[in-house]
Amino acid sequence: MTVNHLVTGSNPVSGATFQNTPQTPINTTLKKSLDTEFTNYDTIQKKYDTIPLRLYKVDKTFYYRRRIKQKLFRISLKTKNIKVALERRKILDLIDGEEMFQIDTGDFKLMFEYDTEEELRTALETAKEMQIQAQLQRFKEVKEHVESSATIERGTISFEQLRDKYFLKKKREGLSPESIAEYLPTFKKLIAYFKDRNVGELVLEDYEVFKEHLSTVVGRGGKPLSKKTVNKHLIYLKNFLKLIKLEEVASEISLYRKSVVKKEEVKKENYTEEELNKILNHEYKNSIMQSIIKIALYTGMRQGEIRRISQEDIKKDEKSEAYYFDIPEAKSEAGIREIPVHKDIEALVLSLSFPLLPDLVANKNAFGKKVRYALYTAVNEPNKNFHTLRANFIDRIVEDNFDSTNPFALNIIQSIVGHDEGDRINLTLKVYKKGFRVKDKKIFMDKVAFKPL
Repeated sequence: MTVNHLVTGSNPVSGATFQNTPQTPINTTLKKSLDTEFTNYDTIQKKYDTIPLRLYKVDKTFYYRRRIKQKLFRISLKTKNIKVALERRKILDLIDGEEMFQIDTGDFKLMFEYDTEEELRTALETAKEMQIQAQLQRFKEVKEHVESSATIERGTISFEQLRDKYFLKKKREGLSPESIAEYLPTFKKLIAYFKDRNVGELVLEDYEVFKEHLSTVVGRGGKPLSKKTVNKHLIYLKNFLKLIKLEEVASEISLYRKSVVKKEEVKKENYTEEELNKILNHEYKNSIMQSIIKIALYTGMRQGEIRRISQEDIKKDEKSEAYYFDIPEAKSEAGIREIPVHKDIEALVLSLSFPLLPDLVANKNAFGKKVRYALYTAVNEPNKNFHTLRANFIDRIVEDNFDSTNPFALNIIQSIVGHDEGDRINLTLKVYKKGFRVKDKKIFMDKVAFKPL
């Protein structure tokens, strides 16, 4: 017995050519299985989306069916040939649900009128390109809509809407997500207080009352917000209002005077030598915490800078052969810098694997909470925290280099800790001199000496 098989490349419409193929027991079994399986049946049976039941036959024409987003899709494969149907099903099975959804709900059913696998593949690729172009067009329309509404009229926007517009603007300016997040607490307070009121309808008296309200808001430690913190929120508020052309109102919002802020300020002390001794020798539950704290104390790096350090950021200067931390991103231009590795922690740094807490690289709050808790287990001082380690480092590097004869001593120290040196000095030292060498900074760095008891 023989079975007719379509010769590859032939077209049934124009008169296909056939060749005789010997019928084997395997082919006989397959044919009986297909004839039994693909008979007419109700398409709402529960097992309609199981392979190979995605393929079924109605009046000798093969159909493909599949559940997508709780909906049953049935597509005619436009063929009565089981071989062609199987090939087309194999291609459709490779298409993900979203693409399949778009294909069937658009004008793409026409693609199944093709007779060969090559033609079908071409049609599928064309359809996919059409989908991509449609998505790009949709993106363009949304983008144009957002841009056109970026400067909404002052009387038609709430603080919640203003928040979205402000964040979009800052993102386009290249501000990091972490820096943008610093504005979020202020927006939360504005939204909670003013709710859905139109910003353009608010007058100076409204903001003065809001200012008094901020002074009653409870902050960390169960105490009202300090005048300094209230001023920070008001400064951010002024910037928000300028985005929607309310400069006149923004300029009239008054901050607390410096004299008032100073009276309220509590003088922050650095860790004492005894406290540093406890911090450096404390047995932390997680040994990596001791490494994080030691690096902070011997480099003056901020918490976020230590959190983001990768293995690629530990580099070696070719000229001096000194190792240094390369800080590629920061809140300000001055923060992008090279920090020599102090001689007392060089062996430690080279033995570590960075990032130090890989699971928390993208989680600022979780990282901060973890290191603060570890530090407090060693020394629990309410007015001292992780940032105090930076203050201790700056105090030591200034004191231990006090007798330096280098005329740029202060500038070198500022370049190590990431403080701005001033516009004119920036022009001379950064633009023309191209900054200080790692070798120059290494001399100042290694003079730092902590004297724990």
